[in-house]
Amino acid sequence: MADFSADFTSGVTVTEWSDPPLGNLPTRLNAFTETPHLHAIGTTGTQVEITATVPPFDGVAGEVDGNLGGRLFALHFAESAILPPPSISSPAAQSSVQRFTPALAGHYTLRLERVGVTGGSVFLHVDVLDP
Repeated sequence: MADFSADFTSGVTVTEWSDPPLGNLPTRLNAFTETPHLHAIGTTGTQVEITATVPPFDGVAGEVDGNLGGRLFALHFAESAILPPPSISSPAAQSSVQRFTPALAGHYTLRLERVGVTGGSVFLHVDVLDP
């Protein structure tokens, strides 16, 4: 379990994704209706930004590194539509904000992790389409 949350903060449209039953075939989604499934869609050539929120700092999104007690963030591609994967960058002294610009359409799976024994990681998925 991670001690932070992460969300797309720009370059991605997030919509609720549903998978209704077809005839007598059941839905493939779980039954936890209080947690809707989401579908993140980006566009080639548009920068995608992911921001971590650290609850110990009253839920501050994009906390600067100086306030993280040395427990910084790193973003990795678990799956990329192109090899090598796009370059990842972040604003100076703000590892809680990570960015990349996809050059090729496809599915990208990202792992944002926080340094430390209890830091954990969060996986995010985005489908990138051509404009």
